[in-house]
Amino acid sequence: MGQEPLVSYSSWRAKYLNLFVSGLLSPLEFILEYRTRSDDHPVCFIVGPPRSGSTLLYELMVTRFQCGYFANLAKRLFRVPVAATWLCRKAMRDRQGSFDSVYGELEGKAAPSEAGRIWAHWMPYAAPYLLDKPGLTPARMRRKLAAISRIAGRPMIVKNMILQSDFPLLLKTFPNAVFIYIERDWADNAHSLVRARQDKTSMDASGWWSLRPTGWEAYSDADPITQSCAQVILSHRDLQVGFRTLENSDRVMKISYETLCAEPERALSDMEAFFARNGLDVLRKSAPKALPEITTRRQPEDETRSQIMASLDKIEAEAAS
Repeated sequence: MGQEPLVSYSSWRAKYLNLFVSGLLSPLEFILEYRTRSDDHPVCFIVGPPRSGSTLLYELMVTRFQCGYFANLAKRLFRVPVAATWLCRKAMRDRQGSFDSVYGELEGKAAPSEAGRIWAHWMPYAAPYLLDKPGLTPARMRRKLAAISRIAGRPMIVKNMILQSDFPLLLKTFPNAVFIYIERDWADNAHSLVRARQDKTSMDASGWWSLRPTGWEAYSDADPITQSCAQVILSHRDLQVGFRTLENSDRVMKISYETLCAEPERALSDMEAFFARNGLDVLRKSAPKALPEITTRRQPEDETRSQIMASLDKIEAEAAS
């Protein structure tokens, strides 16, 4: 059974105000979208397991590089994301970054967003939703992303781990995509997922946090520690299988969360070279403020970590057999 996309409002007034504003902006959305003559602009997707440091990477990229991205305003006005991007384009260009996300969420209309509402609106037929709704055609999605790139004057960077639920469909929909693949120490990653499940209510009725990778059903009744470990291992497996289907392996750049925290400027330089090799015109912003000190978030050496280590070893052995 599919997972219903969550679009919640604080009140019925907020819902109808959102509909009203979206209706007013629809003509602008149409104009901006169809001014874009091509839908084959390259897109960079940030991929990896949930809680792997992807939000830090995302904010670092949109803070330091001239690029297009989905801002919080576009997420709120998910029916007209191109028009919403046009409205906050100056704030997006000038944003310096706060680096204070809470479970992937950042404050401010110009802050980068996973834009789950947009993707659920565009691809309700895809995993994990699997709803009998048409959504948008691949060409229309590419055109909307190209329109946002046109507003920014640079290629688009996207981060939404749910899109990995059907990685072959993602590759088919965006055939020119490139990928920045982030990996965190697996035990720390799983521990962070366990803590997220404890601290924040899951949007998934099964209790699963965020992305459900291929093979998750085998662990649907497992305890949270086992599920979290399986989520890390199976997410990496999905990506590795998907990457093997690419004709050009240079379309993937792998980076560790620990290296990103320890040497962010080196990581940015490596990303610049990666973009150049793939023909993406992504450039550094001029005169940005100094980066804050970025500390690697290591999870405590406690009983939970010992259980995680044992669970990771067991699941890896099962996967190899």
